[in-house]
Amino acid sequence: MGGVGGVGAERGDDDEAGRAPGLAQLLLALQFTDSSFPSGMYTLSHGLEGLRQQGAVDSGSLPEVLHGILRHSAGPADATALALAWAATREHGPGGGGSEQGDVGPADPEQGSADHDSLLSALTRIDQRLHATRLAREFRDGATRTGKQVLDLAAELLEDPVVSVWNAHVRARRTPGSQSVVMGVVYARGGLAQRDAVAADLTALVVSLAGASLRLRLSDHRSAQALVRGAAPVIAEVADAAVSRSLEELGGFAPMLDLASCHHERADARLFAS
Repeated sequence: MGGVGGVGAERGDDDEAGRAPGLAQLLLALQFTDSSFPSGMYTLSHGLEGLRQQGAVDSGSLPEVLHGILRHSAGPADATALALAWAATREHGPGGGGSEQGDVGPADPEQGSADHDSLLSALTRIDQRLHATRLAREFRDGATRTGKQVLDLAAELLEDPVVSVWNAHVRARRTPGSQSVVMGVVYARGGLAQRDAVAADLTALVVSLAGASLRLRLSDHRSAQALVRGAAPVIAEVADAAVSRSLEELGGFAPMLDLASCHHERADARLFAS
């Protein structure tokens, strides 16, 4: 499989063939948001099991709870971090300046090294701040475990130098490697627009929450799909807010979710790691 740097060329071929532009980017997003992608997210309920154990959610209140997770937890934290990582990758990455072509870097090796250092510094600031805002250990561990799994596989699949450099940085334990920061890098290098990248990742979260609700018997297969569809306007709302936030504004506030996670960590029986 060719590197992500070839996305721009593929898009040009699509235009000449009369097909819709952006197909390569769409296919990338579909693959990485698919529930079968081996990210490890199937092990996470994102706090839903803890809320269930505390009696804070039932089938009737499930949509409202999911929307609350998006607006007050995932949106200000994960989605914002992804948007910031996307922007940092476009600005500081090799061949930066917001190029839509996904250039892998300039011809000058010294310039490329300087670009990588600048990018790693920017991404590390985002990653460490996001990690520090997570009050519950389950959420911190879940985000970094899935992030490392996705990043390692993305480096293999995409053969992109920027993704590979970030993977080496994370594997060297110089930064936590949160999943949302990883996806910001992957989607930026893959040529997705910033808002589309945020929306794709939020959709993956909603699908994961819907799957958890099935296993927790909060929904059936039909109502789970209604849950996903009903979250679409909220995803759009949260994505719009995420792309407008600064690093200083990064961080969610969902105390009930954090408390439920603390209780869940010490529960006698659990289906999920979070």
